[in-house]
Amino acid sequence: MATFGLIEYQDAPPQVRAIYDDIMATRKTDWINNFWKAIAHDPALLKRTWDSLKQIMGRAHSIRSPRN
Repeated sequence: MATFGLIEYQDAPPQVRAIYDDIMATRKTDWINNFWKAIAHDPALLKRTWDSLKQIMGRAHSIRSPRN
C-alpha cells in the first residue's frame, strides 16, 4: 500500500498555499493540522473539503459553551 507524506506549507504549490492561508485566516490560527496536509496531495479534494466545512469551522470560534 502506498503512503503519502504531509504537504507542509513551505513545500506546498501556490494553489494549496492559498487554501492553507484561507484555513488559517478563517480559523484564526497560524498552523495547519495534519488532516489538511494529508489531503493536500489532491488540491481539488482539499478545496472541495475546505469549501464544504468552512462555514462550520469559522463559526466554531463564535460559539461558546456555557460554563457554570
